[in-house]
Amino acid sequence: MFDFLNKNRRHIRARHNIPYAQSNTQGDVTVTSVVIPCTGADYVEEALLSAEFARRFAPEMEEIVIVSDQSEQAFGKLPHNCRVVTLNVPHREESYRYKQIYRSRLIKIQAPLQAKGDGILMIDSDLNLLKSPDIRMHPGHLYSSFRNGKMIAKLEGAEAQVIPAYYRPSIRPYFEDHVNGAYLAATRQTWKRICPLWLTLFQDTWELMNDSQPPTDQLPLAALLDMLDLRTVNLGEWANWPVSKKIGGTSATIPADVIGAHGGFPLSEWQKYLLDPTQPLTFKGQDYTRKVRYLTDDEKKQS
Repeated sequence: MFDFLNKNRRHIRARHNIPYAQSNTQGDVTVTSVVIPCTGADYVEEALLSAEFARRFAPEMEEIVIVSDQSEQAFGKLPHNCRVVTLNVPHREESYRYKQIYRSRLIKIQAPLQAKGDGILMIDSDLNLLKSPDIRMHPGHLYSSFRNGKMIAKLEGAEAQVIPAYYRPSIRPYFEDHVNGAYLAATRQTWKRICPLWLTLFQDTWELMNDSQPPTDQLPLAALLDMLDLRTVNLGEWANWPVSKKIGGTSATIPADVIGAHGGFPLSEWQKYLLDPTQPLTFKGQDYTRKVRYLTDDEKKQS
């Protein structure tokens, strides 16, 4: 009831979801590296497509880095300026229901540090860049888009003894809006602060919690942003435009303002975009993404 009197809450709120148009959010570091995490052989095709979009529509990038548990040979011919970094990450116990999703989060959390540049943009493998990411960054800032939903809701119904203590005094996990982890940009210095703590909190959270839901990386990210006192900057909806939600199930063109197009299946529709960005495309509705990307390991085998 009296949260507005909480000094720490007011401090965090003032550093959360700041419009990029605000001049004090813009620094001198531009994006030089695009990083694409990819876990599992079934996601190689979309990671390659994402890399091809980055090569074509963001040609000034110094490097495109696919970070994966797969070998470089699994990707075949790579787009220009693209390389593959293979990480060896641990497996969960055999009984754990979301082993591949858990591994994918471990890959993602360590992916930004595989880039060589000072300005690093990490995008999900199902996000395609349709324009160059023109982001000028300060250290100590994380640049993204935002979406609604309390991250703390992921812990609802859990027994008190399995909820890590650091979530109780946290602020950002309780906000109605949160950083969308599909499109994250920061300086290398900032990523070096984020990634080690992110990995620790992710592993601690999902070792304690049961496997009744897919393990999310965004809940520990929200908590660590408080711990490190980082400013989070909103790049706007065009940076991370949800294709299936916006035009899924209909035939429509991608708006010219879109910078990053998130989702959109089947991938063959994106091949059409590469041939002609102005033609109408027909993508599946948003329920499809939830069904195919958040399956348990057993469900994935049966699909």
